[in-house]
Amino acid sequence: MRRINVGIAGLGKVGSQFLDALLSVNTDNVKIIAVAEPREDLESVKKAKENGIAYYRDARDMLSSLEDAIDVLFELTGDAVVRTELYDILSKTANRKTVIVPEPVAFLIWSLITHKSS
Repeated sequence: MRRINVGIAGLGKVGSQFLDALLSVNTDNVKIIAVAEPREDLESVKKAKENGIAYYRDARDMLSSLEDAIDVLFELTGDAVVRTELYDILSKTANRKTVIVPEPVAFLIWSLITHKSS
């Protein structure tokens, strides 16, 4: 089965929970390859680094640097300007591989992977 390379932009409240949820999923099919967060002192940034995940201070730099190595980019910054600029980067680089997933869809996925059967 094909491996999906994931990037996470924003490791605040939602992003850090999302990082934890994805790290807890035991699969070789999904790999977090990079995260972006301007606040380097966050515990979630430390956790990402400890897990060998590339760290960027800016999501735009992450996407520009890794180009289409990222299959799925979870955009969890809550910043409309950053979101727009990420789409602009995809457009300008002709990257047709990377899919940007907005926060509501990320929340749905997070809910599904953390849901415990009653």
